[in-house]
Amino acid sequence: MQRYIVFLNDRSVIIDQDINITKSGSGSKVIEFTSRSALANAYESFYGDADCESLIVKSAENYVEACNAFNSLFIRIEAAGGIVRNNKEEYLFIRRLGVWDLPKGKLHKKETASEGALREVEEETGLKNLVINKELPSTFHIYKDRDGKAILKETYWFEMMCHDSQILVPQLEEDITEVKWFSASEINIPVQNTYASLRHLLQTYMNLLKK
Repeated sequence: MQRYIVFLNDRSVIIDQDINITKSGSGSKVIEFTSRSALANAYESFYGDADCESLIVKSAENYVEACNAFNSLFIRIEAAGGIVRNNKEEYLFIRRLGVWDLPKGKLHKKETASEGALREVEEETGLKNLVINKELPSTFHIYKDRDGKAILKETYWFEMMCHDSQILVPQLEEDITEVKWFSASEINIPVQNTYASLRHLLQTYMNLLKK
């Protein structure tokens, strides 16, 4: 069963092939995908209801159509970033506007996802000579830009290795005030003060490490 999760701050829209999903609580709304217009109306209602934590869309064999219909409601932007590890099995986080984050940013024109991820991590943390180990699942989140346009951003993620000791340099012009390594036993510290999409990514990543 395939599942597509898009975050709206700490809330989420989930398009799921599983037709047996029922409401998981008062904070969830479950609908069946029938058309783009019906999905647009359901999302508009969900967006305006701050008490609704998740909109679950059952799609069955119409999964691809439902995903495409939902994506068409937004302007799409691509970004890339990295989960960076070092030889001490520590993980790199940045602190931006008081929230722990992972280094990432929008892709430049004609830039591949891996090229953009390496560039963004270097710019935001000062690290160089990083090596990409593997690609990780993308995250998706929705926001409104300064003009009020609805944006759906897909962020491509990569596991990266830093094999030598380097001085960490936060990119102050991007509101980054701190760059810090956390051990695996400390990782709950930044996770408790980060975005829902990143908590989901980090949980997925840690599960992959256990396999």
